Amino acid sequence: MQILVLKNYLYRIKAKLRGIPFPAAVNGALKARQLRAGLQKLATHYKKQAEKSSFRYQEQVVIDEFRRRQLNLDQHPKEPGDLRIFWVGANRDQDESGFLQALRRIATVIEFHNWKGSYGQWYWDSLGRVQVYDPTIIALNDRALKSQLETALKNGSVDLLMGQMWANYISKEALAWVRGRGIPVLNISMDDRLPDNWGRAQGGVRLGAIGLASVTDLVLTTSSETCAWYGAEDCPAIFWPLASDPAVFCPSENSERNIDVLFVGNKYGVREGIIRELSKRGVNVECYGAGWTNGPATAEQSAALFKRARIILGVGTVGHCKDVFTMKLRDFDAPMSGALYLTHRCADLIQLYQEGCEIECYATPEEAAHKIHHYLAHPIDLLRVAAAGHAKALSRDTWAGRLEETFSRLGLIDASAHVTASSTDALGQDKQLGAS
Repeated sequence: MQILVLKNYLYRIKAKLRGIPFPAAVNGALKARQLRAGLQKLATHYKKQAEKSSFRYQEQVVIDEFRRRQLNLDQHPKEPGDLRIFWVGANRDQDESGFLQALRRIATVIEFHNWKGSYGQWYWDSLGRVQVYDPTIIALNDRALKSQLETALKNGSVDLLMGQMWANYISKEALAWVRGRGIPVLNISMDDRLPDNWGRAQGGVRLGAIGLASVTDLVLTTSSETCAWYGAEDCPAIFWPLASDPAVFCPSENSERNIDVLFVGNKYGVREGIIRELSKRGVNVECYGAGWTNGPATAEQSAALFKRARIILGVGTVGHCKDVFTMKLRDFDAPMSGALYLTHRCADLIQLYQEGCEIECYATPEEAAHKIHHYLAHPIDLLRVAAAGHAKALSRDTWAGRLEETFSRLGLIDASAHVTASSTDALGQDKQLGAS
């Protein structure tokens, strides 16, 4: 009991310190330094491991191995729509921002609910705090997973278990139990540039998606370099950019674009500093998310806001770092919505969208402010870049297209039976951008 009281006291002290500028700045700088050092250590470790074992990552080899495993399970491609997927989600607002809608158009989706009956995995202790690792929380998720999957199997076969899962909250034993029933496991990992997700809890338990490697048939990672890291640990992985849904994020024919600059995302890390520096340079950014004055925005509210924005600001940094970047969902939702997207120069993203033509990028708040002022003063230039980004997103980066292509490559659905990938006319979203 005394230990619990002490932990609660320390938690409150840390929360207060985060609200004081100087301690918060020192804490941020230390965390950024720690993250950069952790990433460098991981890169060096996996480079040495690959050299030692003569490992060379090849994506097609990974795809071929996954398909071979399915044939061993006597699983053959199905028609789109006939696939039954058990989905283990993490955050409803994130998942319902287009991903789940598209998944439901391709497959019958059985959604996992935690022991409380709400969407997704359970993360919280008895005081409502998210825990990094707690065996009690893992046990709750494991029991719910097994019970609900058994019920699903009574109503027909399950072709795939898919989710965003970390060993922090789901056990290897639970996923081994799933695979023991002939169901392959596909895990989406969106935070592989966080070194903590490659670390261990007390007692040596491996965390993150890599902690589930031995019971995962394939990891879909949004960080390109970590494919080789997974491969060096005998875990199949492929680079998997995110996407958007034109049925959710799309230009509006009716509403005026009356927000000059919009940012949707929680207030943490370097974000507050960027917004503050932009304000000093005469740029007013409408901010939505936990910690901002406007508060959080649901998936539906975010989509409505995106339709009203002329410029959508992206912050591509990881944690408190100013020079480590990762892809975000808004990297695809913003251009899909028809706004001009301005974000950090994330190496993975600028391989997909051409800077200055389809999106715009910045390295510092000064550069961001300069570009915002330019485009607001030159609406024709703004519309040109926004239209090109929208066209690229619509032609290549829809969730339906991304999922159908992935499932086809993996041999889960028949590649010759395309029903959703490019159906923009059916969705009613093949619109021209107007001057609003």
